[in-house]
Amino acid sequence: MNYSDIDSLTELGNRRMMQTRFAQFAGDREQFGLILIDIDGFIYFNDRYGHNVGDEKLKEIAKLICQNLPDGIDVFRTGGEEFLILINNLKMAEVVLLAMRICKAVNQNYSHLPPLRSFFCMSDCSYVEVALPLTVSCGVAFYPEHGVDYSTLYGAAEEAALRGGKRLYGGVVGVAMNLDGSCFLPSTENKNTDL
Repeated sequence: MNYSDIDSLTELGNRRMMQTRFAQFAGDREQFGLILIDIDGFIYFNDRYGHNVGDEKLKEIAKLICQNLPDGIDVFRTGGEEFLILINNLKMAEVVLLAMRICKAVNQNYSHLPPLRSFFCMSDCSYVEVALPLTVSCGVAFYPEHGVDYSTLYGAAEEAALRGGKRLYGGVVGVAMNLDGSCFLPSTENKNTDL
């Protein structure tokens, strides 16, 4: 493995490695899943606790993500507080269940931290005060159904997480829209699924 393909903080694959893997998967022309994982309100966490503590949390969350995946699945750190997983050889429902498992594991692991406060401004200049616990939200999209290039597929996963409620409260899993509509799944209150 080339060190230029590794994120120095988390020791996960970086964006460069992810793009290589995406090209390999897309070249096979078979369905695969993309899970976008974003730490909710991480900018506020860094502001409150400092970047050194934030870096430690990034490393911890990277380990938690990896611990909740089957062996052989690569996880990439693609941005400051953003991770991405590409998964082939699984059915769509299995990919969504993995996203739910990751979301639930991270959210439960950090539930003891006091939530931070943020304000969500509305177009009429009113605002909503939002409590931000340290959680992650996931967006799930599938090749080729939701896109055949990286930017389109990534955009579908990002939009799924945002439509799922990430902007206001986080800790959500959203699935990209398809012909049958979209679904948003509870990640922490799901009593019917033992993950």
